Formats: sequence, C-alpha cells, structure tokens
Amino acid sequence: MVNDIRIHMAIIMYLIGCFSLMLYNAIVIFHKKNSTRAMLNNTNKWIKIMHRQLSVENGMTSVNAKYKKYLLKKLKRVETLIAFSNALNYFKLEYGHDSYNQYLDALVESEVFHTLAIVYRHKKNEERAYFAYFISQYPQLARNTEGILTDTANIIISYIEASDIYCRSNVLKALCSIGDTHGIVNVMQLFSDKANFIHHRLLAEELFNFSGNKEELALHLWEKYKIWNDNIMLGVITFITMFSDTFKGAFLPMLQSKSTDSEIRLAIIRYYKQYSYMPAQPVLMEYLNNTENYEFATEAAAALSEYPGQDTVDALTSALQSENWHVQYSAATSLVALGGYRHSYFNDLASGGSGVLQIIRYLLEHKVNEKDMNVSEAII
Repeated sequence: MVNDIRIHMAIIMYLIGCFSLMLYNAIVIFHKKNSTRAMLNNTNKWIKIMHRQLSVENGMTSVNAKYKKYLLKKLKRVETLIAFSNALNYFKLEYGHDSYNQYLDALVESEVFHTLAIVYRHKKNEERAYFAYFISQYPQLARNTEGILTDTANIIISYIEASDIYCRSNVLKALCSIGDTHGIVNVMQLFSDKANFIHHRLLAEELFNFSGNKEELALHLWEKYKIWNDNIMLGVITFITMFSDTFKGAFLPMLQSKSTDSEIRLAIIRYYKQYSYMPAQPVLMEYLNNTENYEFATEAAAALSEYPGQDTVDALTSALQSENWHVQYSAATSLVALGGYRHSYFNDLASGGSGVLQIIRYLLEHKVNEKDMNVSEAII
C-alpha cells in the first residue's frame, strides 16, 4: 500500500513538472512574440519620425532643440536604440543614400551621440557593448561636420573598464570602423596592461576591418612589440599576415631568438609561408629539424613549400624519416608541391616499408589543377 502511494505521488510530481515546463515554454514564446512585435512597431515608428523630420525641416540640415531633446530621452534605452538602428537601415534602403546621409549629417551636427556616449558610459556592460557596436555601424557619428574625430572615440575607449570580452571586442570594432589609429593603440595598451584576454584571431579579424591605412596601423602596432604581452602581439602578427609582406626583415630576428614565445614563432613561420623571404630559408630548415617540438617542424615543412631549391628538397626528404606523422605528411605535401620528389625515392621508401609512400600517393591522387597534374606525371 505504501509503495502504491509513493508511485502515485511520483507520477503526480512528474505530471506537475511537465505541466510547469509547458507553462514556462508558453510564457517564453508569448513574451518573445510580444517583444518581436514591439520591436517591429518601434522600428516603424522611428521610420515615420525620420521621414517626417526630413519633410518638416526641408532637407534637415540641422536638428531642432525639441527633436534633439526627444532623441536624448528615447535613445538612452538599448531597446529603443536597437529599433532606431533598424530604422536607419530601412531608411537607407527605402529612401536612398542622399536622404540617409542628410539625416546622419544632421545628427552629427547636433552632437546627440556624443552626449549619448557619455550616458552609456555609466550603464551596464552589455548596454555599453551595444552602444559601441552601434557606433561601429555608423562611424560617421563619431566625427564632426568636417570629418574630424571627436572626443566620442575616447569616451568609447573608457568602456573598457570593468568590461567583458563582448564589450572589449565591440569597442575595438568601433575604433576600427571609425579608423582611429591612436585610439586602437590606446585600447591595445589597455588590453596588455590589464592582461585583458581577447583571442588573437578575434583581435586580428577586428583589426583587419580597420577603415584607414592598414600598413600605417600595422607599423604603429609593431612599434610596441617589446612592450605588449605575447597574446596581443600574436594578434598583431596574425593581422599583419593577412595583408602585408613588408615585415619580412622585421620578423626574422624574433624567429631566430629562442626566447621568443613559441606561439609567436609559429605565427612567424606561417608568415614566411605566406610571403617567401630567402634569408628565412636556413632558419626554417633549422626548425624543420626540431625534435623537441614537432609543431615547429610541421609548420616549417609546410612553409618550405615556397622555397624551391635542392637544399629544400634534401631537407624535406630527410624529414620524411621523422618519428612524427604530422611532420612526415607536411614534408611530403611540400615535396609534391615543389615537384621535388622522384621515382628513385619510391624505391627507397618501398624497400623500407615506409608509410610515407602511401601519403605521397594519396596526395598525388587528389591533385586537381593542371600544374599539380604535371607534377604528378613528372614524379610517376
């Protein structure tokens, strides 16, 4: 009897749990629909306001005091700022670039968003993060009517204090979109000083979206290589690798120095694969022979595919005997790319029972372009 009661109670509790979960899901779905509907209504409202302002102001070369006060009051809330951003995007598509730029120029003249930048500085992290993102989408709002950077950029930099990765990323995104070299250097200094973590690939991707002269920015960032922490400099080197071949000489001493962080040396090896530099060849061959860290040897083998010559072929052929499979594969891939593999090597490999023979045959079978087919024919 007692067991029956316990079973019934368990069934009842289970049903109550299921009902509660269904009720919760229903509330969430209802709230989501209402939020979506509210955002759409709010966006439509702003579109009408923008259109009316352009009509009333006869071209809207400036923002009147009443409208400025209204903007400052409403746009203090993130939800409203999101709707405002949606309306701007729609307005640009629907009414064309001229009206859109006219409206933004009037906002710039009114300094509304300079004031809002100060307001958002005192808000929660996620709200600051969104405002920084908003500026990244409309970078002209951080400049004056002559196109000169205003103090808005410096205010956004202050958002870094007590921020998380999303806010830091959006601040950097905003500065890159604005094209503020000085601001980016300052933010990167803060990242380094406070050991604020931001993944080097994310850092490189944000920097690559810089709207100004990337070469000039890269030079300013590289000047700090002795000051900034390794994670930041790894991001800088990854960024430079995306577009510039002008750092070949600058990177070599760091690759030669064993005191340089291993991740940075690996990044530089990849740089020399992207941009061949003959003075780097002997250094790459040294790394190819590294048996303490096979990752160095693997990356060096890959990089040497861009350095044709008998010395390279001999070094890669020797690397086929490595104890590490990744080194073998990378060396075989580079030899095939260089066309440096010959029939006589097959006999040696076959007699030794090496698995590299299968690697090379696999690589040759999967070549698709005409150049590779010619290499395949020469080898076989």
